[in-house]
Amino acid sequence: MKNNMVWGNFLHIYQPPDQHKDLLRKITNESYYKIVEILEKNSDGKLTLNICACLTEQLLKLGYKDLIKRIENLLKKGQIELTESSKYHAFLPLLSESEIERQIILNNKTHKKIFGKNYKPQGVHLPEMAYSKKIAKVVKKLGYRWMVLNETSFEGKLFSKIDCSKVYKLKEFPEIKILFRNRKLSDLIQRGFILKTDDFYQFLKNNIEEKEYIITAVDGETFGHHRPGLEKLLEQLYHERKIKTMTISEIINSFPEGKEITPIESSWASMESELKAKIPYAQWKYPGNPIHKNQWKLTNLAIKTINQYKKDKNFQKAREALDKALFSCQYWWAGAVPWWEIEYIEKGAYYLKKSIQLLRDVPRKIKNKAEKLYQDIVFTAFDWERSGLAHKKSMAYTKKIIKELGEKIPEPSPLHSKK
Repeated sequence: MKNNMVWGNFLHIYQPPDQHKDLLRKITNESYYKIVEILEKNSDGKLTLNICACLTEQLLKLGYKDLIKRIENLLKKGQIELTESSKYHAFLPLLSESEIERQIILNNKTHKKIFGKNYKPQGVHLPEMAYSKKIAKVVKKLGYRWMVLNETSFEGKLFSKIDCSKVYKLKEFPEIKILFRNRKLSDLIQRGFILKTDDFYQFLKNNIEEKEYIITAVDGETFGHHRPGLEKLLEQLYHERKIKTMTISEIINSFPEGKEITPIESSWASMESELKAKIPYAQWKYPGNPIHKNQWKLTNLAIKTINQYKKDKNFQKAREALDKALFSCQYWWAGAVPWWEIEYIEKGAYYLKKSIQLLRDVPRKIKNKAEKLYQDIVFTAFDWERSGLAHKKSMAYTKKIIKELGEKIPEPSPLHSKK
């Protein structure tokens, strides 16, 4: 091991606003508690944590005040750095700047209320690491100083070799620093292909230069829930102390500034072929997918309608319902690229429709239009399911991933707690 390497461990935890209580309890015990316990046992271990505020609220409602308090204690000690994000995990690139700003401010207000003066996020986690130029404008406006992006945003290529001895600057707003997730190592961890610390160290030895940092970014639920037993890898890495851990802000303060760059619009699931074809967000808006098309028609109808009826007696109730309805899961599960789950497709469409129906003064024709879009989304989804088209698309996309990544991945199956 090279002693002057630095590891930025970035974990993202989130559950949909209406996650099943029993499942959330299972995830919390299998994953969230274990991550906290690992840091408590290793006082010099650090990580950057994104927790969407809708999950924080759910944990408190379920009685996990002790878990939130322990996270706050780690925050006070400097072992955890919390990021800003979208409260309801909205897919930001396909929303307007005003909606992006609203979701981030909602997250900030909720966490300020929960964590108090200890909540001072310097960076913003973009759900799905989905970057766009208009998001950067909002991040600049709100005064945050960094974002971690997937390496495909560097030059549109998978597994780019990025000089991580420096920290990049956003060309349009150089006060915003840009760091990149190492996709190869992150994917290997998330898929359960790295189970021993020696394999982790060997990857660093083969891929990272002296005096560089490396950032892994995965769903926190990977450790203990999606991959039972993988939390032991995390615990051993912190216990062995063979590599120094830093929060993202500490990395920015410890490494020199590099050149200014203009990131490419992409997500942490982007494929190189899709970026070449100008499809930066395939999992959430795939060309020719009628479900995605109608989902975004309904989304935009709900946003436009509710914002036009601010004087409606039920505006506040409808606006809050819309905020929750913008969660990204509905689009992700509707793509069959490769993931597919009808439950979230229906839920998302239902909540969007309901947010419009809550308004009293909206013309019947608009409510009927929302109902028609809801039915089209659900009927098409069931047609894809019954005909086998969803499975066919999913398997075809899986083969594409295997070909492009050059490695086998687990066969897609429903993971209700994934989003």
